[in-house]
Parts: sequence; structure tokens; C-alpha cells
Amino acid sequence: MKDFSLSASAFPTADCSTCQRVVLVHVTLDDHDRECRRCVHCDTEIEAPLSWMKAGELEREGYYFGPPPAKDAKRSTGGGGCGSGCGTCATRSH
Repeated sequence: MKDFSLSASAFPTADCSTCQRVVLVHVTLDDHDRECRRCVHCDTEIEAPLSWMKAGELEREGYYFGPPPAKDAKRSTGGGGCGSGCGTCATRSH
């Protein structure tokens, strides 16, 4: 993490029952135009309470900020993405 402005930012996270780990959460609209929280990796709806993490804490969870790591580094994390090894974030189109 090289961008010092990230140390002042916090990111929404929660436990994902599908990924079985702490994940970043995004907000989207459901079929009835209501806001719902979803896992950024598998899109499972998140009902667990949100926690807010600083960038350094997220890096300890396997996320990174800045340019992607070298290809050799990706191999050690299961093919890219967040480093959880599940592979879903490396294959998602959005």
C-alpha cells in the first residue's frame, strides 16, 4: 500500500457464508428496487453486520491496492484476484 490517502479511508466488509471469509461488500438494487448488500466475489446477499476496515487491514485479508502483483505472485494465490484462492474474483466480469 503506497497511497497514504488510503489510510484515511474505510471499506465495508462482512462475513460471506458462501466464500466463508471476510469480504468486501457492495450495494445493489434487488428485484423490488430496494438496496441490498452483496459479496464482491460471489454476489451472495450479505445479511451479516458490516464492519469497516482500513486499507492495511484489507491487505492482511488478501486484498491489495495499486497495480496488480506480478504474474508469479498471482500463481501463489490461486490465480489472481483477492488471494483467497477461490478464483471467483479473478473470473468475474464486473
